[in-house]
Amino acid sequence: MIDFWVLSALLVVLSSGFVLYPFLKRKKQEAVLDRRSQNIAAFKARLIEIDAEKQAGTLSDEQFQQLKTELEASLITDVDGLEHDTQSNNALSSAAPSSIPKVAVGLMVISLPLIAYSLYMKWGALDGVEQYREWGNAVPSVDNGMPQGDIEDLLITLREKLEKNPDNPDGWFMLARSSMKLEKYDQASYAFLKMAVLLEKQQEDPSAIYGLAAQALFFAKDAQMTDEVKAILDKAFAVNPDETNGLGLLGIDAFQSGRYEEAIKYWSRILDVQPDNPSRDAIVAGINKSRAALGLPAQTKAVDASVQVRVELAPSLAAKVSPNDVLFIVAKAVNGSPMPLAASRLTVADLPVQLTLNDAMAMGPMAKISSAKEVTIVARVSKSGQPVAQIGDLQGILSPVEVGTGVMVNVLISEEVK
Repeated sequence: MIDFWVLSALLVVLSSGFVLYPFLKRKKQEAVLDRRSQNIAAFKARLIEIDAEKQAGTLSDEQFQQLKTELEASLITDVDGLEHDTQSNNALSSAAPSSIPKVAVGLMVISLPLIAYSLYMKWGALDGVEQYREWGNAVPSVDNGMPQGDIEDLLITLREKLEKNPDNPDGWFMLARSSMKLEKYDQASYAFLKMAVLLEKQQEDPSAIYGLAAQALFFAKDAQMTDEVKAILDKAFAVNPDETNGLGLLGIDAFQSGRYEEAIKYWSRILDVQPDNPSRDAIVAGINKSRAALGLPAQTKAVDASVQVRVELAPSLAAKVSPNDVLFIVAKAVNGSPMPLAASRLTVADLPVQLTLNDAMAMGPMAKISSAKEVTIVARVSKSGQPVAQIGDLQGILSPVEVGTGVMVNVLISEEVK
């Protein structure tokens, strides 16, 4: 931030110049006026002298007139030059106080930077600028090849900085978004809640962020509608009864509990308030599945789409796996919820394997591969048997993959999660 302080110091110097300039010009004008008074006084004194010499008879009338003419010409020349300097400064001199003490001027010059920096430290956004410049591009996508362990270290450092300087909604959103990508849902929910509180203080609508916080916590609790999730949803709906993230979660919970009429109500409400919702096709699919469970006909046909995948293990990693190690193959939206749109659980013994990821492999009625135009395919050998990536797991990632082309894509498991 050295450049910030250098530039701000230059601005302070420049602004101080605007304060000093009128007084310096005033001082110059006063000097000009003083010299003019001195010249006039000298003229009068010399005129008295030659007049006395004339009276004493030492100067003739002709000599007296000649000296007098020369004195007057000299005075006119001097006064005209000084008058020109005076007129060039009239605008500034009329604006400048005529009798402000030097001490007052000095206090003004000193107080200007002190007041400016004090006001900026109170109302400015130096911490936000510093964090943005430090972290704006420091947390890359999980899919760009950077070891996950390094990204997690960056997020730990980012959270520590935010805890020390918490009044930074953009920083909390960055932490939440990156944590969602790493499937660290507890931390994502925590960061979204921090951001929502700041938005409330700024009198901005926090409902969507509360909805995202509830969504993250929902994933963290194994897709269960806990009391904590409900409490966050209550905050979202208190501001906006039609908050779509919250309505989606209520629909999923109702569907999982067999309350299909409620699921239809919640999901239909999303389409009422947001007809162009990015997950429209998945929502329609969920509604139709609920209608089918109630023995009702489908109203709108959902998009039928799939991705053909072939997964192989790099020969260099063969010694690091055993046939019984769990293999997860999932498709996620390139941009959107981290919840898998399609998933398959196999073992290393099945490799190499070809399969079709489609809506039949969806984790829920609202999260289907048909709702996305492009997806990220992740094939991961899990040493722990858990779907969330752990250090030591082996994985291959391919992104973006267009949905519905019918073209087989190849995913090579070739890297170790760090």
